[in-house]
Amino acid sequence: MKKVIKIGLVSVFLVVIVTLIIALVISFKVVKQNTDKINANLNKKFQEIVRIPEIPPSYKGFYVTSYTWDMVTNQKEVTTVKFTHDTGFSRYQNKMIATLEMPQGADPSLFVKVMPAVVADEQALFSAQDLEHANLGPNDKIGYEKIELTRLSENSTQVIKITWQFDRSTLAKNSQDLYGKLDKFPQPILRSFYFVQKATILLLSGS
Repeated sequence: MKKVIKIGLVSVFLVVIVTLIIALVISFKVVKQNTDKINANLNKKFQEIVRIPEIPPSYKGFYVTSYTWDMVTNQKEVTTVKFTHDTGFSRYQNKMIATLEMPQGADPSLFVKVMPAVVADEQALFSAQDLEHANLGPNDKIGYEKIELTRLSENSTQVIKITWQFDRSTLAKNSQDLYGKLDKFPQPILRSFYFVQKATILLLSGS
C-alpha cells in the first residue's frame, strides 16, 4: 500500500514538474517572443503620432505598455511626459487606445510648451493648439479613428491629454500573424503564461 502511495506521489510530482517546464517553454518561446515583437512593431507605428525616444518601457503589462521621459523647454525647464498604449494581446481588445498625457502634479504650461516637440501627428497637434478649429475625426494616413482632447478644466485652453483610438485589425498589419499565435490560447491561459515569464525574469534578476 505504501509503495502504491509513493508511486502515486512520484507520478504527481513528475507531472507537476513536466507541466511547469512546458509552461516555461511556452511562456518564453511563444508568448514572450511574440509580445515583445508586437510591442516593438507598435512602438514603430506610434512614432507617427508621438516621438517616443529610444528608451525601454517604464511599464510593460498584458493590457498596456507605458513610456515616461523628461522633456526640456527652450527656457531649460524640465517636465515629464507619459505615453501609454494598449497592447492588443487580448483578442477582446478590438479598439486600441494610445494616450499622451501630463503626469499628475506636473505643470500644464510646460506640457503645452513641449507638445510640438513630442507630438508627431500634425492633426492632433493643431487640434490641441486651436480648440475652436480642432479636427477630432479619423486620419486615413495614420489610421486612427478619432482623437479626444482632455483639458485642464472645462474653461481652460490647456490640453493635458491627447487620446487616439485605433482598430486592432488595422493598427499593426505586420503584427497580425503574431496576434494570431496569441489568439490560439484561451485568455486565462494566455495571461498565466504572460505572468509566468514576467515573474521568472523578476525572480532571476532579484527584483
